[in-house]
Amino acid sequence: MKITISHDQDSIDPSATYADEQFEEVRAALEAEYETAILAEYPEAEIDFGGTDTTYAIRVTGTGMDDSSEIEDNVQHICETVFETGKFWL
Repeated sequence: MKITISHDQDSIDPSATYADEQFEEVRAALEAEYETAILAEYPEAEIDFGGTDTTYAIRVTGTGMDDSSEIEDNVQHICETVFETGKFWL
């Protein structure tokens, strides 16, 4: 299963709290937190943060299921929990 997470500076830090050069460190920390949390639930998942969308989106493919919306909803919940804890902020 492949999980693609698309996000950019506007969706992560809409208030522009961090300068561009600082933001890359914030993004890396957030993605590491996302990956740890998602892999705890889906250890076989391949996680890609290279989505091309400029807005926040999650896409799950390769599940072998006709409808992967339940997994997408769960991944969304995991990401929301990670974001709410805020451990990635510098």
